Amino acid sequence: MDDYLKTLRLDEITPAEKRWLDARLSDMSVKERLILNGLTVYAPPKNGMDVINLVQNIHDCDICFDVGNEDGLGSFVAREVEGISQAYMSFIDTTKLAEKYMEQHPGEFSDGNYIEISEDGLWPYYDGTNLDLLTDDSWSVKLKLASSVHPEGVWLRLPDYQDVNDGKPDEIKIALTALEAVRVDECVLMDAKCILPHAGDILTQYDSIAELIYDGNNLGFFLDERGQGMQMFMELYQAALEYEECLSLSEALDIAENLSRYERVPLSGLKDYAMDDLKKWGVKLSDAAASAFDFERYAVEETGLILSEDGQVYIGKIGAAPRQTMEALPGMLLE
Repeated sequence: MDDYLKTLRLDEITPAEKRWLDARLSDMSVKERLILNGLTVYAPPKNGMDVINLVQNIHDCDICFDVGNEDGLGSFVAREVEGISQAYMSFIDTTKLAEKYMEQHPGEFSDGNYIEISEDGLWPYYDGTNLDLLTDDSWSVKLKLASSVHPEGVWLRLPDYQDVNDGKPDEIKIALTALEAVRVDECVLMDAKCILPHAGDILTQYDSIAELIYDGNNLGFFLDERGQGMQMFMELYQAALEYEECLSLSEALDIAENLSRYERVPLSGLKDYAMDDLKKWGVKLSDAAASAFDFERYAVEETGLILSEDGQVYIGKIGAAPRQTMEALPGMLLE
């Protein structure tokens, strides 16, 4: 059992809840742990359901890292949130600024950090019956890094938003602080996971931790954007990875950059897809010819569609299959 669970002395926890929590806590990042500690102070859990709900609320919350106390929070807000130059810091009443910030962002001090609770409070994600529906999928890559001072290692979770949040410390900075390291290249990579099964074993794909983090961040930002509102985005991306038989993170990123070139065709839409393609080539089928035409074989051989691994859809890549000039067959008309 995870040490965190041991300290809680819960009144009740089911075997299924314990298994779920053991799995989720096993690769929880330092940042996630700190937020969870703060949530435990904010809403002390009494049973397994309470703990699972705290875990599920982690990514609705935020952290002001290593601020110490209220005065430190004020300095942090002035520097990291308001962007006030050091030259003007002496004019700032940091205690007053912290009080104002805490009014707008209620939270708890924990482990020297200020944990901001979601505006809507804690959401009851788990009702005791839906454990199998609670997923941890808002990440791209997880890395376990170790240092000479901390050989046991800690996890960090990508993407990291420090650069896009005006330097506000995020996953990498928090993990390095826990490791007492300054740069990632001082660390040793112990384990690595990618949310995409088609990315292969990323632990063996990179000689540089910095390069792996760079690609992991880019994948994370791409997944966050969800194709800028593209319908069935994740389904299309997974289909494209399958189509290309992707086996690496770098290839997965290349596919992401060209996602608009791929298409998913449901089984029920295969005939219409093939007929539309025939029309593009100026071909019309008579009723008799259409009744005898093998639309599935045509779609596979002439447009390059492949059946997905689960047999649920066909996957294609625009312009993937070389076309031959079609000759009119009996029952067919060329326009």
